[in-house]
Amino acid sequence: MILYSIVPVEIVFGNFSNQIKENEYVELEYLGEKIIAIPLSNNRYKIDRIISTSPKVYLNPNLAPGTIIEQ
Repeated sequence: MILYSIVPVEIVFGNFSNQIKENEYVELEYLGEKIIAIPLSNNRYKIDRIISTSPKVYLNPNLAPGTIIEQ
């Protein structure tokens, strides 16, 4: 989703950053892309969201939210 607006992002999305609990999520680099993941066990993570500006990254099925990865 691309959003063009004159309204500041803090107003549009509210306290979005406050909704993420620091101890439940980790930021990783996987397949060359930054992702937010939930730690499971034994170096396994569940992808929660992707941090990228490239639309091609979101089409990669290996980076789909809910995918279990090993890091």
